Amino acid sequence: MINKISGKQSPAEVKHLQVGDKEITAVADIVDTLAESFSDISSNKHYSLKFQLHIAHAERQTPKFNSHNMETYNTPFSIDELLDALSSSNDSAVGPDDNYSLSDAETSSFGSSQYTPQYP
Repeated sequence: MINKISGKQSPAEVKHLQVGDKEITAVADIVDTLAESFSDISSNKHYSLKFQLHIAHAERQTPKFNSHNMETYNTPFSIDELLDALSSSNDSAVGPDDNYSLSDAETSSFGSSQYTPQYP
């Protein structure tokens, strides 16, 4: 009880997931089942026909990047450029580990390859 009051909670262990008459107990199977469910729920098959037509029309439009500041889009950037941009930005949301910043340990997993941002 003291841990809950102080905001420290022990991680809850997932034991099983009940889907219909089936009980899923393996963590990997639970993850796959939840991912499949989230994918199904968020798929556009649940959208109205009117909204599906609107999305199809909107996605056919070519984005217009009218900029007079000589910035380029969709160009590769290095891990150093990414880390520099991250270090100069402000943290605005908590991460999955309840930390508000991107630590060196997390950024070291990026490696040294080139990244290309993808804009629609």
